[in-house]
Amino acid sequence: MFGILGRGTEVVLWLATLGALVATVFYWHKVATHNFRNIFIRISAIFLIQFLFVGSLGIELNKFGNFYASWSDLLGLNSDLSKVAISPESLASISASDVRNARRTPNGSLIFKEIITGATSKVSDHVYVVASPSISKIFESSVSPQLPTNYQVVELFPGYPGVPETWIGTLHGIETMEKMELAGEIPPTIAIIPSINVVRGLDTECLNIPGTSQVETWLTADMKSFAQKFIGIDDRKWTSFGYSTGGWCAAELAIRHTDQYGHAISLAGYFSPSFSAGVNKRERKVLLDDYDLAKIVKSQTLNPNLLIMFSKSDKFSYSSMNKFIEKVGNSIPVKLIEIPHGGHNIKVWQPFVRTGFQWLAGINAANSQPPN
Repeated sequence: MFGILGRGTEVVLWLATLGALVATVFYWHKVATHNFRNIFIRISAIFLIQFLFVGSLGIELNKFGNFYASWSDLLGLNSDLSKVAISPESLASISASDVRNARRTPNGSLIFKEIITGATSKVSDHVYVVASPSISKIFESSVSPQLPTNYQVVELFPGYPGVPETWIGTLHGIETMEKMELAGEIPPTIAIIPSINVVRGLDTECLNIPGTSQVETWLTADMKSFAQKFIGIDDRKWTSFGYSTGGWCAAELAIRHTDQYGHAISLAGYFSPSFSAGVNKRERKVLLDDYDLAKIVKSQTLNPNLLIMFSKSDKFSYSSMNKFIEKVGNSIPVKLIEIPHGGHNIKVWQPFVRTGFQWLAGINAANSQPPN
């Protein structure tokens, strides 16, 4: 009830703010005389109102953007998820119990939330698996479910700070995916939404940072191993799709792991790692060279199809994109779509989730056409 996203927290904070303001106005005359005690009370009352107002506003902004899922996320507390995570050895395929306990959306999808330990990275964190409506029917009606032959796998990445739930909630990503599948616009879809901010208080930029955490491995090899065991997917190539920092992750992972990804969708993303204060200068220099996407693109013969959705009002990502495009030239198939209005804002991005899925459907349809 009083979690960071809870309605109770929101109501209590706003009522406390209003109560503090009314009490201050009502009783101000009682502390109007100029002595130390009354001056201290007046200053304290002003600070209390400001503190409560900023806290209330912060709660509203966090609900709007889904930046933090819990108080521990906000405070950077390192809860040891490895104690409750499913180890690679004990991970089993999806069961009837998993299906019963899954969250059901109004449009018929099943959402599975797991805490796992990566087989290679040893990262322990949350991952969501969303089975679109047609796949959910298979899971619900069969003891030994078999995936349809035409399914697609899309891995979705949030921003920083951000949580996987943003794709399910504020961004309406899963709802968009469901409606498009029900309308026959996209094939049956499995969405995998892992946590990318696995080191509390540090933006790892989805990289493998020596001595810190192997986040890139967690998001690639570990997610594939998990999906193969839990859902039974085969070796078909995935699509990576992310916004903001997740847009960088989508491009970075797809370009560096062409064996796993065939397509990447960057929504307001950038194209060079943007490090936080926890990464020192020496590490930055090494990582900037290792993760120079333009250099990697030009060094390999196979590159993913890349969709970049950008806004000129989003100065940082727009500048980064232009530098990347200038360097790669024709070395990678790129589609650019401009967001006509607005900057770095989830409400601006919402309609372009559909655009991303539409582009992916068009690419897949073109690839399935027999040669002339």
